[in-house]
Amino acid sequence: LYFNFGNAGKQLCDAKGNLITDIHGVKCTNQNNRPYQDGMVFRCELDGSNVEVLGWNFRNNWEIAVDSFGTLWQSDNDDDGNKGVRINFVMEFGNYGYKDEMTGAGWQTPRLGMEKEIPQRHWHQNDPGVVPNMLLTGAGSPTGMQVYEGNLLPSIFHGQPIHCDAGPNIVRGYITQPDGAGYKAEIVNILEGSKDKWFRPSDVSVAPDGSLIIADWYDPGVGGHGMGDTARGRIFRITTKSAMKYEMPNYKFDTVVGAIEALKSPNESARYLAWIALKGFGDKATSVLEQPFPMTKDGEYKLAAPAHRARALWAVAQHSNVETTQSLFNVAITDTDSNIRITALRAARQLWQQKQPEKLRQLIAKVVKDESPAVRREASIALRFDGSEEANNLWVEVVKRSVVFDRWTIEALGIGEDVRGDARMATLLKAKQNLVPKPYEAEGDQATSLRIPSVLDELIWRHKGTTTASALASMLTESLPSSAWAKVPILQQRLRLLRSLQLLQTKYPTEVTKAALEVFHKADLETSLAAATLLSRVEINKDPTGKARLDELLKPVIGKPAFIDLVERLSLTGFEKELLDFILANPNAPEATTAARLIAANREGAVNFIRQSDATQAKALIAALGRVSDRASVAVLNSRFPGEQREDVRRAIIDALALSGEGGRAILKWHKEGKLPETVKEQAALALSRSTDAGIRGQAASELPVPAAQGLQDFPPLAELMAMKGDPAKGQMSFMQAGCVACHRVKGQFIDFGPDLSQIGSKLAKDGLFTAILYPSAAIEHSFGGQQVTTKDGLTILGYIISDTDEALTLRTAGGAAQVIRKANITKCEELKQSLMPPGLAGTIGAQGLADLAAWLQTLK
Repeated sequence: LYFNFGNAGKQLCDAKGNLITDIHGVKCTNQNNRPYQDGMVFRCELDGSNVEVLGWNFRNNWEIAVDSFGTLWQSDNDDDGNKGVRINFVMEFGNYGYKDEMTGAGWQTPRLGMEKEIPQRHWHQNDPGVVPNMLLTGAGSPTGMQVYEGNLLPSIFHGQPIHCDAGPNIVRGYITQPDGAGYKAEIVNILEGSKDKWFRPSDVSVAPDGSLIIADWYDPGVGGHGMGDTARGRIFRITTKSAMKYEMPNYKFDTVVGAIEALKSPNESARYLAWIALKGFGDKATSVLEQPFPMTKDGEYKLAAPAHRARALWAVAQHSNVETTQSLFNVAITDTDSNIRITALRAARQLWQQKQPEKLRQLIAKVVKDESPAVRREASIALRFDGSEEANNLWVEVVKRSVVFDRWTIEALGIGEDVRGDARMATLLKAKQNLVPKPYEAEGDQATSLRIPSVLDELIWRHKGTTTASALASMLTESLPSSAWAKVPILQQRLRLLRSLQLLQTKYPTEVTKAALEVFHKADLETSLAAATLLSRVEINKDPTGKARLDELLKPVIGKPAFIDLVERLSLTGFEKELLDFILANPNAPEATTAARLIAANREGAVNFIRQSDATQAKALIAALGRVSDRASVAVLNSRFPGEQREDVRRAIIDALALSGEGGRAILKWHKEGKLPETVKEQAALALSRSTDAGIRGQAASELPVPAAQGLQDFPPLAELMAMKGDPAKGQMSFMQAGCVACHRVKGQFIDFGPDLSQIGSKLAKDGLFTAILYPSAAIEHSFGGQQVTTKDGLTILGYIISDTDEALTLRTAGGAAQVIRKANITKCEELKQSLMPPGLAGTIGAQGLADLAAWLQTLK
């Protein structure tokens, strides 16, 4: 059995509720990010025994699909709105990068070498130890997957994953081909709901005749968070014109020949029944199942197709005696088809890795120099749990044949050395010393003697051992790059090495500090500046030349994001003017919020900045302070409001305060005390009606209601709204007027708080849009579920979690700021039952404005 759970899954227990330990001695849990985190993939026997964790660090992985060779495929949904839905070839025992491997920090937490493209950043694709994505499919809501191993459909789909994506209303085939030790793929659409946007395909299976069966849950939205139609659904059959009539094959499971014929079925249920039948026949079945090995040139056997032969191999491995199985593996490992060689390795690993590792090593020894990178990949993975010296030497033999620029290979080698890392690396370093440089040999693109140093650099980058930090420091202070990376910009090379160093901080803090200091003092300016982010001010100042070096590094980066990061990390003072200049030049940058928080730490100085600045400068700082929403920034705004005479600046303060609960309560207090000027009351009422804090909204509705608001009870029913003709040209104005810009990004504009709406028109039908706007709490997307955190000093913070580590909880708060809250300072953390999106926003634009808004949102694709 192969199965999985996503990042909301917590642990795997037996029938009595006891936490299961897998066959390698690892607890099947992702709690506290140890040893695993987030979504996981499992394998076990049919009776639930021999549980094995096969992959981890997914976000919302739906279904694991397995082909006849034992290759695993899976989709994974991103945090909504980031266009990062991915398709994975699941390399067993791999980390798939949703969270920081060492700390559990979310993908939005700043890190060294962050990818520029959000879909890549989302999955930590630049991090060592993260298996690459095979394919990114953009925005969506991926669901069921099946590998097609029939022959009825066109040949392009044979052996390929078929996948449902309910978001864009589509069923796709992923046409894969080898890419080094992994795969790459292109998309071929099979079924698309271009006319009916309620088409929400949830699963795909292969019928016994080779046709596809598609389940459609049929809904205006994507179902899971709040179905709009619970009464209807549809089933589709995809076939060819020549097979329009469905004919069920007549399988006979009471004979060996009949059972083998059923084993060839494209339908998994038929294959299962065949499997059980063949087990009952014992040696009678084995003698027939062995016949295709070795394969004859004329292909005379009934099990000639590679997938069929692979099924026969699994059947013999599971149902026959040790001698027969071992003999068959030795033949299969020499097969001309690399997938059969891979199947033999996988089957042997499952049989022997626990109790007979010497048999497994004997088989691996025959393929460590295999011409196929994929076979060598499986050899490395098969050595993962073997701690013998012989296994170390076999792993080094795989390394010698490897190509540096194939990330799949590097990760496979890493998986092979993770558990036995220091011993494996020591053996490899010894092998490197014994190599005598030779001239170019005609073997691939590099000779073994020239190749191993480059691969070694990559393995050091990925390795997380006791000597890695010092090795990385040496590489970072070299004047010339590794020859394998000669075409990559120097800074990019350095940042990827520094990111590797950063990942070691949790496990080896002393070693990392020593290495970072070496880089800080010896490397070029840009590399030294990046290394400074791994150090504290105390550590830098310990060296007499440290302060001078830091001053030297700071000058070129004033006004850049790196400057803000250093001022914060090193607690530097005296840079308030430079911080304000950054805010003015970059008002919408995330670092502007950080700069405002640093300025607010000196309340008197911040108040004076607002008072002395012109209106444009003052409003820029006020807006940034509003996005901070912590107690210090609210105090600055509270202090300035009573004395502020400029009307536009006062309005900016109102909008900024309304973003936080504490600021909202301050506005209501001024109103109650008669201190809120009449000229800003209507604006204050509107701003508070959009508060993410339901308590503030309720109090404001009673004490400071919006005068022009149209209650939702006065809106026409959904059927009438659907009949209204909306004007997309006016819809963007409605988007602004309703205050949507305060929370949602569209095509890179506006505030990053709620889901990005850049492709919402591809996801929701018209009625789904109306429902989402009018009733936001009816369907709260998992990633945006609100939390209310109360701290020991009485502060209440509302937002949704973007990172959860052992030390801190990070919330995205209204205005888009990321607020880090130390767990030691938290007294209470409650999950909100209501959406952070306020209800009633449509009241400010009326029914026609809502129709216009929906029409415009439908154009966002």
